[in-house]
Amino acid sequence: MAIIVPFRGIRYNSDKIGDLADAITPPYDVITSEEQEQFYQRSPYNLIRLEYGKTSPDDRDGENRYTRAAAYLKTWLAEKVLLLEERHSFYLYRQAFTFQGVVYRRTGLITALKLEPYSKKVILPHEDTLASPKADRLELLRLCKANFSPIFGLFSDPEQKFAEIYTPLQQKRPLYDFTDHYGERHTIWPVAEMQALEALSRLIAPRQIFIADGHHRYDTALRYSQEAAPESSPGSGYVLAVLVPLEDPGLLILPFHRLLKGLSAEQLDLLQRNAERYFQITECGRPEELEPAQFRSRIATMSTPAMGLLLPGRALLLAVKEKYISEELDVSLLKRLLLDPLFDGAEAEQHLDFATSEEEAFEALFTGQAQATFLLNPTPMEAVTSRALKGKNMPQKSTCFYPKLPAGLVIHHLELSH
Repeated sequence: MAIIVPFRGIRYNSDKIGDLADAITPPYDVITSEEQEQFYQRSPYNLIRLEYGKTSPDDRDGENRYTRAAAYLKTWLAEKVLLLEERHSFYLYRQAFTFQGVVYRRTGLITALKLEPYSKKVILPHEDTLASPKADRLELLRLCKANFSPIFGLFSDPEQKFAEIYTPLQQKRPLYDFTDHYGERHTIWPVAEMQALEALSRLIAPRQIFIADGHHRYDTALRYSQEAAPESSPGSGYVLAVLVPLEDPGLLILPFHRLLKGLSAEQLDLLQRNAERYFQITECGRPEELEPAQFRSRIATMSTPAMGLLLPGRALLLAVKEKYISEELDVSLLKRLLLDPLFDGAEAEQHLDFATSEEEAFEALFTGQAQATFLLNPTPMEAVTSRALKGKNMPQKSTCFYPKLPAGLVIHHLELSH
């Protein structure tokens, strides 16, 4: 049984900050150091100071980005930059965006979702996680006791019951309606009426929740709930979530392309030898001569599990040889056949970066940020849910639900919100 509860959200005070577009950020895991600096400059109240603050060479226990985030949160609440809602509410959230000339709209419910161990099969992951991001998020949660960025959850709703409930609620004046610096439009309506709260809770209760994005944040919240004292942090058993129907036409999955760096000559040689061993290889010329979108399109048209490999001076199409084809997805085959032989366990974190566009993947090779890049097809939605139901996780960052849910629209505080 999936339990959601209304909560007293913490939100930005428009009278203090002006344009909310200057205050929100993407989640921490997609923010580069250059973007981090841009967010710092955008507004003195930008959420970057809470979500993903700068580090300093002088950082130590008692003075670091986590303690600074906690201090900012306390100060902003005291100065009414951030407001604690008086009423316990859910929030309807519509995110509208354009991708390759097509306009998408997806509607979800911002809520406090009760944490459940995966063994109960109520909350279902589909990706593996890494240790270092979880350690980072756990320290931030310990110091701030707040969720700044929601997890992204999906639930099955083939009869469109959710739309039946939210359609009349969206006729009211929204709490926020603005367009951010990426051109995405965000509209939020608070839902505090008892009848609507009960209807939404009943809708979600019998569903399983698939984690689309935010596996590290969910694992961290679950870990914190096991160490926190419920009497001092009554919300420690819950995590901030945006829940969206699987059938929503605004859901869009992009691939995470793999960027390899810091490889030795021996590792590069092993990578190429294994590529020849497990894959049929088609030479496509020099990367500089190719149009990234067209190259990725060629990968999408191949009938067997396939991917692209960019090396200095070489662009290759890799199609898995018939005797190595299995039920695994492209991203899992890449990990098992080509990446795992290169690294020992957690060592992979030091050598692996990710890109969500083929242009980024090409550029990383051209600028020397990557020695090799793998371009992948997106993971189908049915593969995400079927593997989650079977308890078969895919490698971390197998899916990119585009665009990311922003951080800072509504904050869930473990002590104040419940």
